[in-house]
Amino acid sequence: MKDWQVELLACPFENASLNFDGERLICQKCGLSFPMVDGIPSFVVPDLAQVHNEQEWKRKQSEMKARNEQAVFYDLLLGLIFLTPFEVRMTIKALLGDREKFVRLIEVGCGTGRMLQHFAKHADFVAGADLSLESLKRCRERFEKLGLWERTLLVHADASFLPFRNEGFDAVASCQMIEHVPSDRMRHRVVSEIARILKHEGRFAISGYHYSFLTRWFGKEGFHKGGIYFFRFAKDEFLQLVGSHLKVERLQTIFGYAWLASGFKG
Repeated sequence: MKDWQVELLACPFENASLNFDGERLICQKCGLSFPMVDGIPSFVVPDLAQVHNEQEWKRKQSEMKARNEQAVFYDLLLGLIFLTPFEVRMTIKALLGDREKFVRLIEVGCGTGRMLQHFAKHADFVAGADLSLESLKRCRERFEKLGLWERTLLVHADASFLPFRNEGFDAVASCQMIEHVPSDRMRHRVVSEIARILKHEGRFAISGYHYSFLTRWFGKEGFHKGGIYFFRFAKDEFLQLVGSHLKVERLQTIFGYAWLASGFKG
């Protein structure tokens, strides 16, 4: 790993600096070690089960399994093929605000990199975190082909316990990930983690399922194929979730399918 990558990272449990010995990252405070898997540091370790209740952890394990199985064909899903061009334009415009470019940008829940590849044009360095290791491997392949890998850091991590130091990024995006976090307390923890790693006055853009007249027929809460949990947000629910931790400048809808909140850290 490069020095700039190690310097951005921190123990997800102690928020302490890490040492890299060539094969693993080791917390300087608790001594817990995190392995490298195909060049990607993995922070999804057994200790995570202890900071979730039984239902939360069971649902996250179910999602990990499903996402790993879907990684090979995820980018070919028709809904994403249609939605992505519009989602990219709206999210980048919302994220940039009055900025032209960022130094360090991260997407929390980057998956295979369908959105992160576009964000990379607007930052000197980019990072991506995801619960699915197979999705991250696909993301790495994509970034290597695009010539972006040398300025990219990917981590296998739980969004509720991000392995990054405080205020390490001047922009954070999270695209349709928050709805899959399996409890209200963990959803709040995800947004609080986003706020923690974002610099003062840094920009954010967070999207999540919209409980609208178009989507209510599919249920407010439930499970997608493969056992992936979801929750659709009413307007006040999404504003309360994001606004409890960050300054929301604007809330808009992406075709009634997802909310998009943007603003800054005050």
